[in-house]
Amino acid sequence: MPDESQSSPHSLAGHQWVVFGTDWARHPSSSQHLFSEFLGCSPVLWVETVGLRVPQWNRRDLWRSLQKAIDFISGRRSRFASVTHGLTVICPTTLPFTGYKFIRQFNLWQVRRSVEKAIRQLNFKKYTLVVTAPTQADFVGKLGEAFSLYYCLDHYALWPGMNQEHVRLMEQQLLKRVNAVVAVSDFLAAQLRLSGKSVHVLTQGVNPDHFLRSQPQESSERFEVIYFGMIDERLDLDLIVEIAQCVPQATIRLIGQASISLHKLAGIANIHLESAVPYQDLPETLISANLFIIPFLLSELSRSCSPLKIKEYLACQRPVIATALPEAEKLSQFVHIATDRKAFVAAVTAASEGQLSFDRLGVARFVDSETWQAKALQFSQFVRGLLP
Repeated sequence: MPDESQSSPHSLAGHQWVVFGTDWARHPSSSQHLFSEFLGCSPVLWVETVGLRVPQWNRRDLWRSLQKAIDFISGRRSRFASVTHGLTVICPTTLPFTGYKFIRQFNLWQVRRSVEKAIRQLNFKKYTLVVTAPTQADFVGKLGEAFSLYYCLDHYALWPGMNQEHVRLMEQQLLKRVNAVVAVSDFLAAQLRLSGKSVHVLTQGVNPDHFLRSQPQESSERFEVIYFGMIDERLDLDLIVEIAQCVPQATIRLIGQASISLHKLAGIANIHLESAVPYQDLPETLISANLFIIPFLLSELSRSCSPLKIKEYLACQRPVIATALPEAEKLSQFVHIATDRKAFVAAVTAASEGQLSFDRLGVARFVDSETWQAKALQFSQFVRGLLP
């Protein structure tokens, strides 16, 4: 009989996790996908805290702040929410202005009070603390954890609107306090190894069965190009305009929350802007897609990222074209890499004429090997090797 501990994330069955992350189930993040795989075999206490960005005076941030205020006042998210299979979600009342020492002290007091209450009720004894952002540095070593990990998903100091010096300082403090680090890309791992800590690279995963629901029921004469994800400073809007003008027969759909001005796209008939779609409904939104694109500018910010969407695109079983991002180039066997705008437009044109190659069988095998279950196994093996 095969040893189950070597072939499933259940090799850490019963292990207790306290994980700091974004709002559970709001927009599923890599950390949510990963720890969903442990539910049913290991209890997870998920702690929602404020993000890195300081709220700005714009519609998006004001609306999000209002939602948070309603949650705090009503207690809607601060009460225990035993969802399924051993997941418990708590939302301590914390403030986003972490540049101020007294705010950080207030946040630490609130978090300690909430987490200590939760671990008593859950009867947690020797648990592993997982943090996912530099602003959570103050909590490491203060919550009674047996072991701590930094699960690094991005180069946070480069995010638009960040106080880079403040974020870098907090990340340095975080790296001094955690026992080990998990990074989603080689680029991030190389930076984080300078801290002297043990760093494991765990690339992004995917749920193939979820995105297979995007398979078209019938063919369409319309050629549809789709980008879904954050519409932010990484996007090359001039490239998108050029594609629309050079391939007028294509309909270009940009699906996601926009944090930048899109005036360059105004009035272009074959560019459609659409609101973000909940993860559970996303596959049905993609049924009409013929091609997926990642039209990112080649900046330090984009080169450092590991887009979750690349493998999700591939799981939809359609061709993918991307600019020359390091994480995309590693998948050049399956992803068409465009070294400049001219090459990108030429690739889209070829796809619209049915001339772009696509290894459907090879892609299917690849995404089946890159599931979040497989990533959870790798993660658990790394942690198990470090635990006393």
